[in-house]
Amino acid sequence: MAFRFTLQSVLRLRRSRENQEERKLLAIASAAGRVRTAIEMLEEISMDQYRRRNDELTSGAAIGAMLQFDAMCDERRRTLQFERRKMLAELEHKRAQQAAEYRKAASNGKLWKDCATIRKRSLTASFRKREQERADEIFLIRKNCLRSRIVSAQNSARIAEQ
Repeated sequence: MAFRFTLQSVLRLRRSRENQEERKLLAIASAAGRVRTAIEMLEEISMDQYRRRNDELTSGAAIGAMLQFDAMCDERRRTLQFERRKMLAELEHKRAQQAAEYRKAASNGKLWKDCATIRKRSLTASFRKREQERADEIFLIRKNCLRSRIVSAQNSARIAEQ
C-alpha cells in the first residue's frame, strides 16, 4: 500500500513554501531599496561637492591640490555609483525572478486550497448523506416497530374477544 499524505499536511507545506518565497522577495526588495538610497546619497554628495567647488572657483580660493583632491573624490564617487547601479540592476533582475517564483508558489497554493475546498465539500456532502440515511433507517425501524406493536395489540384484542 502506498503512503498517502493528508491534504492538510500538503497544504501546510505549500503555505510554508509560499511564505518562504515571499520572504525571499521582500529581502531582495529591501536590499534594492538600500542600494537605491546609497545611490541617491552619492548623487547628493556629488551635487554638494560640485556646488562647493564652484563657489571656491568663483571666489578664487581654490588651489591646485584641492582641485586634484576633488577630482579624485569625484572619480571614486562615480566608481561607487557605477558599482551600486550594477548591483541594483542585478537585484532588480533577481527580484523579477523571485516575483515569478512567488507567483508560481502562490498559484500552486491556491490550486491546493481549491482541492481542499472541493474535498471538504465532498466529505460534507457524503457525511450529510450518511446522516440522512441513518435518520431514514431509524424512522423506518420505528415505523415497523410501531406497526408490529399495533398488529400485536390487535391480535391480542382478537384473542381476548374470542
